[in-house]
Amino acid sequence: MPPLLLQLLRPRRRALAVILAAMLVQTVMSLAAPWPLKIVIDTVIGNRRQPEWINWLLTMLGGAAHKGHIAVAAAIATVLIAVVTGAAMYAVSYFTESLSQSIGNDLRMRLYSHLQELSLAYYDTTRVGTILSTLTSDVQTIQSFASTATLNIVTNTLTVVGMIVVMLLCRWDFTLIAVAVTPLLFLFVLLVQ
Repeated sequence: MPPLLLQLLRPRRRALAVILAAMLVQTVMSLAAPWPLKIVIDTVIGNRRQPEWINWLLTMLGGAAHKGHIAVAAAIATVLIAVVTGAAMYAVSYFTESLSQSIGNDLRMRLYSHLQELSLAYYDTTRVGTILSTLTSDVQTIQSFASTATLNIVTNTLTVVGMIVVMLLCRWDFTLIAVAVTPLLFLFVLLVQ
């Protein structure tokens, strides 16, 4: 990692930890979102036997393992998953934007100090408007990279890894087939571009 990036991120470790934790919660909730629907389709609509943990959960909630109770429990789980996902997304967005604004402010202060240390002869040969335009666009680029691009990459990577783990737990043979096709898809995308 570049030294400047380490200097900028070191005092903001707590915000990074909060962002990472919220991203993990968001990823887990996005992986958990289809499970209530699966339970409804398998046990309420279909005739498959529900897993034992559903029976345990329903007895903990004071209900019997009746199809109507299972449907209500699945609906409640869907709402809870949506609420937790929304809260995690809000936390990620808020802390990410706060972090990016803080980094942008720190960069602007460093640039201002550096520009103050330059000699007057430098300003005689260089246009100030060009310098300010370049610095403003560079800081904005760094801010958008810190707030959007990097965290989207991390979130999407965590989601893909989590999906592969869930797929392996459900059907390992189909997962291996799907993962084996992935390099061919990458090759196809590269050739089409």
